[in-house]
Amino acid sequence: MVKVTSPSTEISWSARERLASVRYMPGTMLASKDGDFLIESLSDWIGKEGEPFAVFANAAGLHGTDAEYRARASGFFRQHRDTAFIALINLGPVIHVVVELFRVGTGIQLKTFANEAAARSWLRAKGIAV
Repeated sequence: MVKVTSPSTEISWSARERLASVRYMPGTMLASKDGDFLIESLSDWIGKEGEPFAVFANAAGLHGTDAEYRARASGFFRQHRDTAFIALINLGPVIHVVVELFRVGTGIQLKTFANEAAARSWLRAKGIAV
């Protein structure tokens, strides 16, 4: 397990599961630098072979995202549309709307869940060994 942190985000990577677990600091508003941090971390871990990978994010504490963050993240995940799976829990009402717009706009495989067990079950059904 590898862990990286920024002022807003903590990401743990399990190479065996090909799973990035993401947590946000309370009150976080994601900006372009946060998108760069996520993309750089994932790019280092997922490799160039096109193997499936997942992001499991606990959005508790996340208050919003700016347009630059969304543009960076959507560009990355569009490139990995067929191999990336994103499961999210603990979304506030504003973040839930932002996430749904992001999902529809990018066509990526992203789903929100009421709890961690349901999110992990969906990831297992997608072939991610969580």
